[in-house]
Amino acid sequence: MEEVNAKFMCMRIRVSLGIFLLGIFLVLTILPMLGVLVYGYIRNEASALANLDRQVTHNMRQTVMASAEMVETVGHVVAVVADSAAMGPVYFKSKLGGQVLWRSLKAANQIDAIYVSLENGFHRVVSRIDADRRKSDEQIPENANWHSSYIDEFAAGDNRARHREFFEVWGGESLATYSVLTDLDIRKLPHYLEARNSGRLAIGEPSINPDTGFRVISLGFPIIRSGKFIGFVGANMTLSNISNYLDNNRISENSTTIIYDGLGNLIASSDPRLLNTGQKGAITSNVASIDDLSIRESYELRYLARTSSYVFKDSEGRQLSIREMPFPDRFRKEWRVLSVASTDDFVGELIRTNQEMAAITGLLIVFLSAIILLLANRIRQAVNHLVTEFSNIGQFNLTDTQIHDSIVRELDTLYHSKEKMKLSLRSFGRYVPTGLVRKLIISGEEAKLGGERRRMTIYFSDIADFTAISEKLTPEEIFDEMGDYFTLMRDSLSENHGTVDKYIGDGILALFNAPIATPDHEVAACLAAIDGQKLLAEDRIQREAAGRPLFHARIGLDVGEVLVGNIGTADRFSYTVIGDTVNIASRLEGLCKFYGTSIMGSEALRDATGDRFEWRFLDRASVVGRTGSIRIFELMGEKGKVDPERLVHRDAYEEAITRYMKGEFDEASRRFMDLSKRNPTDLAVAIMARRARKLRRYPPAEDWTGVYVHTKK
Repeated sequence: MEEVNAKFMCMRIRVSLGIFLLGIFLVLTILPMLGVLVYGYIRNEASALANLDRQVTHNMRQTVMASAEMVETVGHVVAVVADSAAMGPVYFKSKLGGQVLWRSLKAANQIDAIYVSLENGFHRVVSRIDADRRKSDEQIPENANWHSSYIDEFAAGDNRARHREFFEVWGGESLATYSVLTDLDIRKLPHYLEARNSGRLAIGEPSINPDTGFRVISLGFPIIRSGKFIGFVGANMTLSNISNYLDNNRISENSTTIIYDGLGNLIASSDPRLLNTGQKGAITSNVASIDDLSIRESYELRYLARTSSYVFKDSEGRQLSIREMPFPDRFRKEWRVLSVASTDDFVGELIRTNQEMAAITGLLIVFLSAIILLLANRIRQAVNHLVTEFSNIGQFNLTDTQIHDSIVRELDTLYHSKEKMKLSLRSFGRYVPTGLVRKLIISGEEAKLGGERRRMTIYFSDIADFTAISEKLTPEEIFDEMGDYFTLMRDSLSENHGTVDKYIGDGILALFNAPIATPDHEVAACLAAIDGQKLLAEDRIQREAAGRPLFHARIGLDVGEVLVGNIGTADRFSYTVIGDTVNIASRLEGLCKFYGTSIMGSEALRDATGDRFEWRFLDRASVVGRTGSIRIFELMGEKGKVDPERLVHRDAYEEAITRYMKGEFDEASRRFMDLSKRNPTDLAVAIMARRARKLRRYPPAEDWTGVYVHTKK
């Protein structure tokens, strides 16, 4: 064993000083530098891809919302016209009916044509006239911009005709009129049949408009009069509007966004070339058979991108990020959106920068290595001299040697110390030098992304009619006036332990129970809202005397579990809150304008505050962005501090709305109208009175729940 150890000791690797210093340089400098470079690249690429995922998800949601809204806007238009037709179908047999259709057509640019068709065969349509439609009929005047026509009832028999009229300016002098016999039966159209059978809005499949050659979808809404289907209102919507939106809102320069149905048929695309079928008479392409290989491969992998972005390399070696998202259920069409983006648009510059950094680092390594080898060689010569000297000293060869001078202070000192040591050894026979090793450990901790679930009360407020106020002021005046307003509102929040999270234009988002826990934060939030309105009322008196703008605030409140903490990106974040409670508070603030109130709260908040406050139950509503409904309340004030007459009015209102919710519309209408006469300034009463009268005339379906669906924020 000892023999083996001896051989091993003899085999120890020895290197020159130059190689050793170069190795130290590589280990302590170059390798960490490369490690940091690689780590930074990986982290930056991950951050870029995460940002891509966020951008894609946000863009997809916006695309779905905007595309659905385009179609739903048309749906709302035909629904309104259908209501009008139900009240007076005969009205649409006159030119005045064409006026209604023209105004409806003007309300939405995506509508190409709108029409009313009755079961008796009568059909009236108003459409736009463009170059493509002029080419379809030589009888259309060159300067015509609008077209109106109607088809006789079936009772006309063989004499049933389509009577057409053209205008340059709607309502102006007629440019041309003519009639042609027709046997057209609108009742056979798919969306007519669906509207009649379903009793609700029908959205047809894509088709080709025979007059223009444009791809369109047709919508229809039934006309119900006295509970009987008598026809429908239809509209043709050009799909090019959706494609144009996709093209104008690309995620990146080389990205493509498509919309397709459950069978894979292409509905719209940011790339118009994908919409060309290449087959005469074909309505649309199928995604699985289009020429673009990247889109086809992305379509095949779409199921992997339904919860988050999925990154893969296509057959051409390009790295693509794909994301798929469905249209909302309320759309009642199995449409989906697929976004395909090249990751090079997002991390390409990062990769090129890292490649340049790697090249620069390589050149720097070569340059520094050459310098280190040169210096190491000089040091090696000096050290070798010292090694020889100390080897001699180790052998007690203490003869005098020539003293070397060195520009390196340490070496020069070592030379002289060596001579002194030799002198000491001569005197004492022995000298043992010592050394000192020191280690510095530094550790730190920084803030990290993340949050916690916590029950909180959320406060949203903004200034009523702020746009009208700001139009009358200079930017400097707006700045000063907003500063005074925010100071006043902040005081009411601070005094009630609220924390201003952020100012959003003229709005305020405040938190209760974070970051510092606040007992009874629900009560504190209500008090802050009440105090804020009191301070504003006092401030308006002074402002009116000084001729300054008067500020009225709308406040929305809700309580529930949210996520609060540091939210953002790795390099920048802020302390804020997210959750459904935040959305409800924001929507309630917006509904203050609709119901004419100043403070609105949710049922959850009312229940959480016990009997501390007086509330008025306003309505049962479905707000924008939520599928369910909530009971909404007006916060009137603290218990015992509200005018008794207001409480009497409140009780009468709630009794009336109870009758309304039970479906007793006659009694509810009578009560609301009586309340409106006694208090004409109560907008909520007027709204409910109109709603009750309408439902009395047109009773709702049997499954009616009393929920009013709000379509605006």
